[in-house]
Amino acid sequence: MLNHHGRSLGPLATNAYAFRARDGWVAVDAPEGAADWLEGLGVRPELLLLTHQHFDHVLGAAAVVDAFGCPVWTFAEPSSELTLETMFRGLEGTAFEIGQYEISRTIDPTPEGEAIDVLGTAVEVLHVPGHSPDSLCFVLRPGEVVFGGDVLFAGGIGRTDFPGGDAELLLLGIREKLFPLGDGFTIYPGHGPETTIGQERTGNPFFV
Repeated sequence: MLNHHGRSLGPLATNAYAFRARDGWVAVDAPEGAADWLEGLGVRPELLLLTHQHFDHVLGAAAVVDAFGCPVWTFAEPSSELTLETMFRGLEGTAFEIGQYEISRTIDPTPEGEAIDVLGTAVEVLHVPGHSPDSLCFVLRPGEVVFGGDVLFAGGIGRTDFPGGDAELLLLGIREKLFPLGDGFTIYPGHGPETTIGQERTGNPFFV
């Protein structure tokens, strides 16, 4: 069983996770308050993985890096388009500020997925765009776990009306890349409760 923690944080109730790899702790996504949450757990991550860079998933990234000195791995370098700052800029009541953080490694997996070494643990990385162009899912086959970001939710999928969104592309990616993993895989999504591939394949209204 995977040793992990999860917590809903920040203004949009975004899920942050931490899991124990062979050689240390790994944080997944960094909503506002993630650094304080990790410190409260007594967890010191040696790596931060970002499923994508929409603002609610990275508002706490700079603070996590400052607190723990960990590198950040994700699909692409930061940009105001990926964080949605460009979209929200100038809209009354939507101002937010994202602290600067640097990406230590960009991960651009093959269309079939790519296994990478994450602190001594093999993690398969799937690129599943459609919610955001940079959306990644991190798969741990021992333990049958997916940290899926805003790709697939319990009873739903990631919204596709932001810049770079594509509903057909997202649905295709879920069918071709996530569902074949197997019904027993647990999905830890970016919002809401955990679910399983089997539950969503047979009961999600987008697929039945």
